[in-house]
Amino acid sequence: LQKIWTEEMKRPDSPPLKVVVDDGAHVSTQMAASLFFWLPRIEPGGILVMEDIQPISDSNQFRTHILPQVVKDLHWCGNELKEIKDTRCFPTIQPLLMSVHCEMHICVFERNDVPALEPSKEDSVTPPDAFTNAQKCLFGPH
Repeated sequence: LQKIWTEEMKRPDSPPLKVVVDDGAHVSTQMAASLFFWLPRIEPGGILVMEDIQPISDSNQFRTHILPQVVKDLHWCGNELKEIKDTRCFPTIQPLLMSVHCEMHICVFERNDVPALEPSKEDSVTPPDAFTNAQKCLFGPH
């Protein structure tokens, strides 16, 4: 994604990204890569549409591991209440989310009003423990 973005898509005369449709491979790791790469680059109020989020072997872990963590982060209010130790699962994309809407096999990730940014290559990839740390991030201990 980084190479296609920097060499073919990101041009000075290109309009800002308002809508990105992921119709790529239906493999959970590639779906997660798309989410972490595109969401920061989408303009405020824009959307990322991901399709084929369904219970089939190749894409199931996106639905069962990544999506629940994104929804948890959407409702993260900080850790001001000291008796509740809560953390964000995905701190690179959590500050950018306005909402997530899922219907059947499609999810729409809506950007909030934080300006689009060009994160580093390291911050543009799926966190290495995104799939393996799901249960701990969702249910603790934190």
